[in-house]
Amino acid sequence: FNQYGVMLVNPAKHPHVKAADGQKFIDWLISAAGQGVIAGYKIGGEQLFFPNAGH
Repeated sequence: FNQYGVMLVNPAKHPHVKAADGQKFIDWLISAAGQGVIAGYKIGGEQLFFPNAGH
């Protein structure tokens, strides 16, 4: 089981980052749609990732 995470870079420490875009990506990634894309990613018919946002 390889667990992955996501976090927003601190814009106060790194003002050049696009924090709003980063937050939009995070919001999508943990949404039902994003979790569905993660679960649906397969190679050779085998599911490679098992989403667990909210757990």
